[in-house]
Amino acid sequence: MIQPADIASPPRPRTVALPGARPICTYVIIVVTTLVFIGQVIFGDSFTYYGLKINDLIRQGEFWRFVTPIFFHANILHIFFNMYALYNIGPQIERPLGYTRFLMIYFFSGIAGVFASFLFTATPSLGASGAIFGLIGALAVFLYRHYRLFGVAGRNMLYNVVFIIIVNLVISVSVPEIDLWGHVGGLVTGSALAWLLAPVWKIQVDPFTGNPIAVDHNPLSRRIPLVFLSLLIICILILLLVVR
Repeated sequence: MIQPADIASPPRPRTVALPGARPICTYVIIVVTTLVFIGQVIFGDSFTYYGLKINDLIRQGEFWRFVTPIFFHANILHIFFNMYALYNIGPQIERPLGYTRFLMIYFFSGIAGVFASFLFTATPSLGASGAIFGLIGALAVFLYRHYRLFGVAGRNMLYNVVFIIIVNLVISVSVPEIDLWGHVGGLVTGSALAWLLAPVWKIQVDPFTGNPIAVDHNPLSRRIPLVFLSLLIICILILLLVVR
């Protein structure tokens, strides 16, 4: 007769912790952006003027205006909502991607958002929204590529992120004061960069210990040459479009 204790029980599922980084860059960006806004309050429009995306001045050679709008904001509500969004979204993407990937996605998305605004919107603009949209797109891509690994919780989180993207795009279309093309440019760039740069974690068995471990099948070192080549091509295209 077989006793219950003799019946082999099914193996228990084992959790594997993915490598993660502390969200230092997120908080540093929030602090720096806040300090810039304090400078805007103290020095007024004369200081804010140098951070605006102004198409005619960019065509005259002030190319820094592709970058500075990421740090400048129109008013206290503008910076509050952007920094609140960054505070919530930033750590969720910085932890799994690490500092280098996070910074590349944030700033390249922000610059791409400004460039899209330059191409399709004549009105001066400013704000970190394009960069934040890039992070949201990157988070959606990261969750999509790991939906099997993260299970039901990951899929639910992906649905929430997609819902957030749709709602914010609808708001961007509905409110004339919002720079829609800046948001779209950041979203598309962040999503594309995440597909190119983000780690692709897969669970493998450590041959030495026999324990399951997470292995990145898309290490950043493989992608750096392609990234720099892409940036070179993009810079050439920007110069051709600006000086035409």
